[in-house]
Amino acid sequence: MFVGTVRTEVLKGCALLASAITLACCVCSADESAWQNLAKGAAYTLDPAPNYQHCTEPGDATQLTDGVYTEGHFWTQATTVGWSAVGQAIITVDLGAVKPIRGVSFNTAAGVAGVTWPRAIFMFVAGEDKQFRFLGDLVVLSEKPKSSVQGEYALHRFSTDALRAHGRYAGFVIMNDPFTFVDEIEVAAGDDAWLTEPAEGEAIADLKEFTKRLNVHTSVQRRLREDIDSVRKASEDSGVPKNIAKKATEELDAVADEASKLTPAYPANFKAVLPLSPLHARVFRTQASIWSAKGIAPMTVWQAGLWDALGLFAEPPKEASPHVEVWMMSNEYRAGSFNVTNATQDEMTVQMQFEGLPGGAAPAYVTVHEVAWTDTRTGFPVAAALPLAERRGDGYAIHVPPGMTRQVWLTFYPTELEPGMHAGSIVLKSGELAASIPVSLNLYPLRFPDKPRLHLGGWDYTDRPAMYGVTAERREEFVAHLKAHFVDSPWGTPGTLTYGEYDANGVCTTPPDTEYCDAWMDRWAGAAQYCVFPSVSSKIGNLDMGTPAFDAAVKAWVTFWANHFRERGLKPEQLVILLVDEPHAPEQDAIIAAWAKPIREAATGVRIWEDPIYDSMAIAEAAWLPFCDVLCPNLPSFLNASQEFRDFFVAQRDKGTILEFYSCSGPARLLDPYTYHRLQAWSCWQYDAKATYFWAFGDTGGGDSWNEYGANGNGYAMSFVGPEGITDGKHMEACRESIEDYEYLAMLKETVDAAAARGVDATKVDAARALLTDIPARVCAAYEKNRGLWWYEAGIDRSVADNGRKELLDALAGLNP
Repeated sequence: MFVGTVRTEVLKGCALLASAITLACCVCSADESAWQNLAKGAAYTLDPAPNYQHCTEPGDATQLTDGVYTEGHFWTQATTVGWSAVGQAIITVDLGAVKPIRGVSFNTAAGVAGVTWPRAIFMFVAGEDKQFRFLGDLVVLSEKPKSSVQGEYALHRFSTDALRAHGRYAGFVIMNDPFTFVDEIEVAAGDDAWLTEPAEGEAIADLKEFTKRLNVHTSVQRRLREDIDSVRKASEDSGVPKNIAKKATEELDAVADEASKLTPAYPANFKAVLPLSPLHARVFRTQASIWSAKGIAPMTVWQAGLWDALGLFAEPPKEASPHVEVWMMSNEYRAGSFNVTNATQDEMTVQMQFEGLPGGAAPAYVTVHEVAWTDTRTGFPVAAALPLAERRGDGYAIHVPPGMTRQVWLTFYPTELEPGMHAGSIVLKSGELAASIPVSLNLYPLRFPDKPRLHLGGWDYTDRPAMYGVTAERREEFVAHLKAHFVDSPWGTPGTLTYGEYDANGVCTTPPDTEYCDAWMDRWAGAAQYCVFPSVSSKIGNLDMGTPAFDAAVKAWVTFWANHFRERGLKPEQLVILLVDEPHAPEQDAIIAAWAKPIREAATGVRIWEDPIYDSMAIAEAAWLPFCDVLCPNLPSFLNASQEFRDFFVAQRDKGTILEFYSCSGPARLLDPYTYHRLQAWSCWQYDAKATYFWAFGDTGGGDSWNEYGANGNGYAMSFVGPEGITDGKHMEACRESIEDYEYLAMLKETVDAAAARGVDATKVDAARALLTDIPARVCAAYEKNRGLWWYEAGIDRSVADNGRKELLDALAGLNP
């Protein structure tokens, strides 16, 4: 038997975290003279195993309780234990016997290289039966780090001596992304009299499952707490009458009090869509009262930058002149948007219709999305999800909660509309409130091709029935969604290209089974290329690399698949093989070289694709580079590297190696859809790269895109992927528009060359040709100057690409006969 309490307030089961949060956060550091460390020399388990390459070594099994604190830069020292990209780490310390516990400490560091302080350190204690009880969040109970600024390295010892518990096992679940580091854990002894106190709270057999539920609860509490603080700050504005500010404060206090009493009881289909609950909605209603008191109209229609991140509590302008203006070709997708802010106390349903445009009140070539606000694991709310707006009558119903702004996203996709300037308006009505927005669609006399030339892929792994966040029931919907966004380079898992069987001389005795691969290729009929990650090792079958038999077997294997592609009416060049992912070590280079050499000697046309992450390519150049057909560096790393590094890849391209780019940063929802997703294609143009890839279309971090609170790690999916379906997102829209941007540049180059051949005026041709260099440089400067990946970064003009695109359109129209 054992208990788990905080001295000043008894924690009762799952409901206890809310109480813990309300405790004074200035719990004093433990009195060193009274701190008897029960964990000194104790055994412990780690789940998952540490994986951070610069400090992971055999000593990790004992270093957390050896009493030795790290000296020097924390995560590069052997005395530190570290994890990368695991989302959560569980440490269970065995004290050897049931003992009284008054405190714990957790020593870590953060501040540079993307390392942040833990979001939570959940504490548990268990008796001999290993049934854990929850004690609280050490991050909440501890003094806060003196520095939380990125760029400023700091050490901090999260510590509390406010516990009153006993048990044999002390459990810690650390929530953090992308890194977790710790070099020492201590458990302070309490009073022996506590050993007889009864157990309280829920018995927990599975820490992972409980922590997932608890993490949802703490995330909800964080959202409520931060939004209450935001509205409270807004109420203190000098423009708010004192009586309104007083009522707002009283309401916010009441909401905070109720929030502190919430229990972690959430339905299985809980979504982190704002507002999260009726209680949360009261916070926004308070914001509405403040807006109204400051003279904000009941319904304000306005605009922000199309690709800018909206602020959840951004005050709408008192005067606005929104205008949805889109210029485009036929057969392409382009977006426009506007915002509707509700400063009343009631849910607002806005009836929306088009007037004056061809196609009536709801033109078939315009898709209307009601942008949903969702929260993220990091607590940064975003307006990124693009569910379809409700069709009502001959128009649409737009729902705007009180005290919130709803963005309406319009996707234009005209295929049969006559070219020309089509002008009209968007009419909005809600009861007696009404507004009208001018809308103009300038459709140029040009047609976008059905298949653009820049390839797009994202490790979808849709050869498998279910993968990452994509369920078997949603796989076909997911594939259709990707195809609609110009994805033409699907990725297959290691099981896609089976090996068959080989004798001791490397002769194929049983050919590979093609059924699985054929089903995948059928699913992706018409793809430009089929990319496979076989994740090869030092063997094929029982044959060791570096032997003639191994080489013979590899040649037979790749020749079989090349012939199979021909039998299906495809070219062997359409098969792309990634042998070893992100090679960065000599042993990986050796494996690539062992496979790449016989593959190239087989002369089938099958392409070898590699994505090296070296700081220097000298080793790879000697080992396998001569056999590689495609080099695909990580674009953010490429752009931030030295000129020498970039020149290396450009030189390989000039020698005939295909250059492509990929990016794999995350979490996706915090990435800037403009600089990170859309501008990658512009960099492809600048460096003559032939494909663009993003990790990863279906990776939801082990959860649901609609509920990042419950995910195990970072989500990378650009769309909103969940068991109920696939919903478009701004980041995925940015990918699609980036492919179209690249095609504009390619079309203009062809047009310029053709115009020069026809003898068109040289001055006009030269001016258009200069745009192919000038506009990409102007567009890409937004990323290269700011090194900006994150959506919340200010000072980035996200209209440059569209302004440049209009110049390209004008040049195309001017040169076409």
